[in-house]
Amino acid sequence: MQHAYMYRDGDNRVIVVERTPQAFERVDQARTLTPMFDGQPVPRVIVDAFLRQFGGLHVTGFSTETVAPETVQA
Repeated sequence: MQHAYMYRDGDNRVIVVERTPQAFERVDQARTLTPMFDGQPVPRVIVDAFLRQFGGLHVTGFSTETVAPETVQA
């Protein structure tokens, strides 16, 4: 994955969808998703940073993975 689309759901959970038709088929269309970054695909480095910071759902053409935010220890 070089670029992906990012959305948020009604609970402000980050949802990352890879740029493949199979990934978009896996997204529940009944749920109202709000596009992030004006609906434009974003680079992998941005996707990784958001998932590390906030956690969320990562949808690929093969699976759907829940990602927990990283915890920072002082």
